[in-house]
Amino acid sequence: MRTAMASFVRISCWPSGMWRRAATDFGVAVCALVLSVLTAAAATTPPVLWTAGGVDAGNGGAGQASRMAVDTAGNSTVVSGPAGGRLLAVTSYTADGVLRWRATAAPVSGTFVGDWVAAAPNGDVVALGHSLDSRGRVIGVSLLRYASDGSFQWRVDSTGSVLSMQRLLVDTAGNAYFGYNSTLYKYSPSGTLLWSTYTSVPDVGATLSPDGADIVLTGTPRGGAVWTTAAFSTATGARRWLVTAAEGTAAVDVVADSASVYVTGQGVTGAGTPAMAYYMTVVAYDRATGARLWRVDKKPADGGSSAGLRIALAPDGSLIVTGQALRGFLDWYTVAFETSGLVRWEAVRDGGLNTDEIPAAVLTLRDGTTVVTGRGGPNLPGGYIPGVTVGYDTSGTLLWEAFSAQATVWTAALPSGDVCASGGYDALLTCWQIAATVAPPAAPSGLTANLRTGAIVLDWLDNATDESAYAVERSEYAGTGWAPYVTLATLPANTVTYADASYMARSYNYRVRATNAGGDSAYSNIANITIVSANDPPTAVMTATPLSGTAPLTVTFDGSGSFDAFGVVTSWTWAFGDGTFGNGVTTTHVYSTPGTYTATLRVTDNGNLSNSTSTSIVVNAPALPSAPTGLTATALSRTSIRLNWTNSTTNQTEVRIERCTGSGCTTFVQVAAVAGTATTYTDSGRASRTTYTYRVRAHNVAGDSTYSNTASARTTR
Repeated sequence: MRTAMASFVRISCWPSGMWRRAATDFGVAVCALVLSVLTAAAATTPPVLWTAGGVDAGNGGAGQASRMAVDTAGNSTVVSGPAGGRLLAVTSYTADGVLRWRATAAPVSGTFVGDWVAAAPNGDVVALGHSLDSRGRVIGVSLLRYASDGSFQWRVDSTGSVLSMQRLLVDTAGNAYFGYNSTLYKYSPSGTLLWSTYTSVPDVGATLSPDGADIVLTGTPRGGAVWTTAAFSTATGARRWLVTAAEGTAAVDVVADSASVYVTGQGVTGAGTPAMAYYMTVVAYDRATGARLWRVDKKPADGGSSAGLRIALAPDGSLIVTGQALRGFLDWYTVAFETSGLVRWEAVRDGGLNTDEIPAAVLTLRDGTTVVTGRGGPNLPGGYIPGVTVGYDTSGTLLWEAFSAQATVWTAALPSGDVCASGGYDALLTCWQIAATVAPPAAPSGLTANLRTGAIVLDWLDNATDESAYAVERSEYAGTGWAPYVTLATLPANTVTYADASYMARSYNYRVRATNAGGDSAYSNIANITIVSANDPPTAVMTATPLSGTAPLTVTFDGSGSFDAFGVVTSWTWAFGDGTFGNGVTTTHVYSTPGTYTATLRVTDNGNLSNSTSTSIVVNAPALPSAPTGLTATALSRTSIRLNWTNSTTNQTEVRIERCTGSGCTTFVQVAAVAGTATTYTDSGRASRTTYTYRVRAHNVAGDSTYSNTASARTTR
C-alpha cells in the first residue's frame, strides 16, 4: 500500500493583497489565495474498488465528466459532455461498477457540457447541462429527467439568452429546483412547472433546508464586493428574507441546518493596499429571519490569503469548509468549524505541483470522516495532473489519499461507506474501498451510572486507539416496559464520561459504543440505574425581550415561567454571555458591544437540583454614520488653520480628520480624532506660507463613513 504526504497549518495574517481568479462552476469565478505548510504526516492509499470510463478522449467518448450522484441502492450516475462531439451523456453504474445504462441528448443548438446530476428518492435521475456556441459562449440550459432504468421522461430548455445558471437540487418528494438568469424554477416529478420566481441573487450556490421547507441561494455579482443570500419557501417560491452585505468578493456555497444558514466564500477586510486582506470566510445567518449571527475569517499562519469554495454539514452538525490558498501556487485548505464559528481543526494539502491545486468538492461520511476531492499532486508520469480524493478524521488527521488518472470535480459516498469521484474524459468515474481499509474500534467497557448533583453521570473505559467518536444510548422503563434505545449524544474521540441531566424518577439502561471509518464497535456493558427520588429537577423557562437590536441593547429577562413539579424553585441565576451575571426572577442587562451572546438561566429547587436553559441575543452594530458636510478651512495665523463642518448624523462616536500638504496633494494621513459631536478643529504647528488640504469622516463601531468634501487653506506669513 503506497504512502503519500499531506501538510497541516496554523493560521495568521499575510498583509499582501495579491490574488488571482480561478474558474469554478459555470458562471462563477472566485479569488484564489495563499497558504503555507508547517508539518507533514503519512497517509495510506485505499485500493480501487472499480473504475469506469476514461478510455476514449475523442469524439467517440462520453465527454468530460462533471458531477456525480449516488442513489439509495448505491447506483452511481455521472453527467458528461460533449459525448460524440456535441451530446449530453448521463451514465449509470451499479454499486459494483457494472454499467446499467447510458442516455444521451442533443442540444437545441451548439454543443452540450454537463453540469449537475441528482438522484431522486424513487431512483429517477435528473441532469442539468448547458450548451455552447462555436465561440464558447453559453446559449442554453437544459434540465432532463430519466427513469431509474434510463428511459427518457421529460426535458425543459431555457428560452432567450443565458447569462448564468444555478445548481440543481432535488428534494425528498422528487421535485427539481434549478435556475438561470437569477430566476428559480421548481418542477414536479412529472415535469410540471410548479412555480418560478425572480430571486435577485446571482446564480452561484444553493441548498435545501433539512426539513425541505426552504431553499437558500447565495452569490456575488461579477466584479462585485457584496454577498447576497436569500431564503425562499419551497411550497410557494415566496421569498422569506434577503441579505446583501459587503462581506467580500465571492459568496460561493451555502448549507443550512434546522436553525441557521452558513455561507462560505472569499471575505475581505481592510481597504487599500497593503491593508486589504482576503480570507476563507464563513457567515452564519438565522434561518428564520436572515439575521447575521457571526462571521469567521480564516487563513494559514505562515501564508497569506485564502478562499472558501465548498461547505458541507457533518453528521454531528459541525461545518466543513474546503477551499484554496496561494503560496506561489494554489494549495488545498480545509477547516472544520463548530456551528458557533469556533475552529475544530484546519489542514493544508500541498501535492508539490508547480501549478495550481484546487479542491472541487467536500462531504462527510457517517463516521465523521471529511472527504475532499479535486485536482492535485504529485504529478503522474509524463507530468499529467491527477485527481486526488482524501479523507480526514474528526481531528483533522489525514487518514488516506486516493488518486484518479485525471483531475476530479465531484465526490459521493456509496451506502457501504466507500467513496467515488468523477472527473476526466469519457465520463471517468473511480471508486475506492474506504470502509474496508479501517477496522472498527475496540468496544468500551466498565460502564457505570451514578446519580450526582443534577445529573446521572456515566463513566467508561476507552479501549480504542483509533475511534473518531462515541455514541451514548439510553433506554427507559416507564411502567409499561423498556423503550427502544435512543442516542443521547455523539461525543469526541477519547471521551470517557457523560452527564445526563434529562432524567426523571424511573429506571434507565445506558450503553456506549465507539465508531470510526470502519464502522461501529460492539456495545459496552449495560449500566442500569433507578431514580427513586420524588423530586425531579426543576424546569427552567426564560423569556428575553428583545432578542435582537442595535447596541447598546437593553434586554429584559424573565424566569417566572420556571417550575418544579415536585418541589419549589428557590433561586434564579443568570449568565448573560458577556462575562457578567445576575440573580432574581426577572432582571435587565445592557449589551454594549455588537455580537451574538448566549444568555443562560439556571434554576435550583429546594432539593438542590438544577436545570438550565439558554437563548441567543443578537446585538447588531449601528448603521454606518453619514459623511459630514460643508467642510471649510480658514488660516488663523502663520502656524494654524481652523476647520468647521456640519455633522449629518448623531450615531457617530468620533470625527476623524485627515490632512495632506501642498497644492494639489492627494496623500492624506489622519492627524486627529475628535468627539462625535464636535464641529470644529484647529490644526496647529503648521509651516508658514504652506497650503494644506483637509477631509473628515465620521466613525462608530460599525466603521467609517465616506469622506466629506475637501477644503484647503494657506497659512499666513
